[in-house]
Amino acid sequence: MKQRRRYWWVFILLFIISQLASIGMVIGKRFISGDTGATLSSDMPVEALFVANVLAIALFFCFRPQSITWRSTSQGLRSRGARRTLLVFLMAVPVTLLVNIIQEAFFPEIPDLVGEEMMLTIMHNPLGLLTIAILGPISEELLFRGGVQTDLSLRFSHQGWFVPIAFSAIVFALIHMNPAQMPIAFILGCVLGFAYWWTGSLVAPILIHVFNNSFACLMEFLNPDDSSLINLLGGSTGAALTALISLIILLLVLRQVYKEGSESLENS
Repeated sequence: MKQRRRYWWVFILLFIISQLASIGMVIGKRFISGDTGATLSSDMPVEALFVANVLAIALFFCFRPQSITWRSTSQGLRSRGARRTLLVFLMAVPVTLLVNIIQEAFFPEIPDLVGEEMMLTIMHNPLGLLTIAILGPISEELLFRGGVQTDLSLRFSHQGWFVPIAFSAIVFALIHMNPAQMPIAFILGCVLGFAYWWTGSLVAPILIHVFNNSFACLMEFLNPDDSSLINLLGGSTGAALTALISLIILLLVLRQVYKEGSESLENS
């Protein structure tokens, strides 16, 4: 029996549909409440964001690739899959720290179109915090790794793992539509794509993405007056020391990843 093919652009379209639906929800609530002015209830963007992510998850399962099953996903929690999941998670932690420190130290002028006030409104709402830390990572990993990267891996199977990971990371960065988030989103997308490819499971990229978003929220709660990571680390000296430690940890983990990959090749 021939399996259905789900093309990569379908999942981008599903993401767009979910975002448009959330916008429609905001407009509809405005119309029903009679508030056609510029001021919105502080809960409305949070509700819209929640609906967008829940809808995105539902749409993914309606159109998911047939290779994405509970069995294939749960292998990231079993034996060798669990070991690889742990390794790529340990790799992602120092990468997240390094990228954030580098962007704050050398590229602080990149414009932020989202705005700190909007993010504060979302993060300090329980539903918004749940969406940013949990639902958002799940919906984005399902669509962009489980959907986009899965199809691209089939399409470019003769070119290895690099093209699908790089292309899905570019798409992942662009959909954020915020210059301040794009560099980090691209690098994170590469890490997430590698985690998915190497483990063969969506568990690893979902856990990494949840950690990344939760870390951003934690920074805000630890230092609400200044969410700068460098200031939170105690200034440039603390940031430099953290970057050095992160780099050492990253190199050690990469060495173990290489060793794990070499042993797999010898045993195959």
